[in-house]
Amino acid sequence: MESGRLEAFSDGVFAVAITLLALNLAVPGPGHGPLGEQLVHHWPVFAAYVVSFLTIGIIWVNHHALFRNFARIDRPLLFFNLLLLFFIVSIPFATATIADYLSRSGPDAALASAIYQGVFLGMSLSFGALLWWSIRREHLRTPLTGTSARWAFIRFAGGNVVYAAAIGVAFLSPLASLIVSGLVAVYYVFEHTPAQAQGPAGKSEAPSGPEPYDR
Repeated sequence: MESGRLEAFSDGVFAVAITLLALNLAVPGPGHGPLGEQLVHHWPVFAAYVVSFLTIGIIWVNHHALFRNFARIDRPLLFFNLLLLFFIVSIPFATATIADYLSRSGPDAALASAIYQGVFLGMSLSFGALLWWSIRREHLRTPLTGTSARWAFIRFAGGNVVYAAAIGVAFLSPLASLIVSGLVAVYYVFEHTPAQAQGPAGKSEAPSGPEPYDR
């Protein structure tokens, strides 16, 4: 399989997931009080939507950047990518669940928030696995070894620790847990995947042909 085919399939999944987020935005409508009050009371839905939209969008950007750096793709990499997509398509469900309980308290609200953070943790772990495997099997155009590989993995997979901590925070404050997820999204706006190989003029070298698929 060429990288382009894998990315096209992944892009389709990202597009569906990010679109499904909007299905929960509708307010009850006429007959349920003034529109302004409905919008105010609907704030948990809007808050969860913003965090989830940003997270999926940033994952898509970093996914694209990472796969541009792959010199080849093997079978395990395909399954790591499928695992990532499994959690991506679960985000709309987790978003709708936390939105329903965000303004409430009690064990149900804590569980809804923990489910949300659990999906994000699974997504982050599977994304980290993509980078780990690409470094271990030297799939990157510019192989990373030693200290550079360790630091790249730590920076790229740092969200795992925060998402795991956010599961604990969920049982104290679902809203605080959601804010933690938003901060992780902001971090990954600035975090970059390992750079492509640089040509003599300082420009990234483009692939000379279709990227091979290793079985």
